[in-house]
Amino acid sequence: MTPLYIGYAAAILGTICWIPQALQVWRTRDTRSLSLIAQILFLATVSLWLAYGVMIVDWPLILANVVSVTAMIAIVSAKLKFK
Repeated sequence: MTPLYIGYAAAILGTICWIPQALQVWRTRDTRSLSLIAQILFLATVSLWLAYGVMIVDWPLILANVVSVTAMIAIVSAKLKFK
């Protein structure tokens, strides 16, 4: 397996884990158990990874973090909207 395929596999697995959470909070409108600070910190983390991926032009990193940033924005938005 080449490093590129390992990167894509990590990107896919690391990204899809947040999609069910984002869908769940928007469906149920229940965000009581989510920590806003933790979600904002993770949003900052994936945003920085996205910036890093863009700077070094690493497509697995870019694609994974575009999806992760989108999912985290949805989660943070839900947390702010459905307090």
